[in-house]
Amino acid sequence: MEAVAEYRDRKAELEERIKSLENERGVLQTDISSLKEKIATMELERAAMTLESEVASLRNEKAALEVKAAGYTPEPYENQQ
Repeated sequence: MEAVAEYRDRKAELEERIKSLENERGVLQTDISSLKEKIATMELERAAMTLESEVASLRNEKAALEVKAAGYTPEPYENQQ
């Protein structure tokens, strides 16, 4: 009888351990999913900020070149020869 009681106790311990591990697994999977989404969002924000900076720089360069180009007066074709 003692052996049966030991097996019953061991079975209950294992079932409780399994339930606990399954719960922890669920929490970890949820946390991991959330962290992956957070990282993906942060990476997109970083990419957007970098592109915004590059676009602003290109706009400034374009504006400067347009001002410079407007300062030149085209010479007539006859005077160039």
